Amino acid sequence: MSNRNHLVDGLYSSLEGLGDGSDQTAASEFRELMVWRARAVRPFIPTYKAGTFPRPISQDAQDLSFLESAADGMRNIETAFGAGDSNVTAQFVKDLLSALSERQPI
Repeated sequence: MSNRNHLVDGLYSSLEGLGDGSDQTAASEFRELMVWRARAVRPFIPTYKAGTFPRPISQDAQDLSFLESAADGMRNIETAFGAGDSNVTAQFVKDLLSALSERQPI
């Protein structure tokens, strides 16, 4: 599964939870998605092996750009979850999904 698909699927899952009235479950899933996205945008350094010089491994530039473009929307959603208004939160999720759908893969 690509990073794009994982992010979009996670947002749809949160939106579904909000629609079902499972706000706590949706918030928990969204927090996990936030942590995943933060980890996914950082390059990682592989385990050091004797005689080698590890360097950060980065991902495809389009994928990274896509994940970074979701940051502001995800912060808005996180704030809305904190405020406890599921209708506003659901609207922020829909807005972010709409914005991400406009970003077609290159």
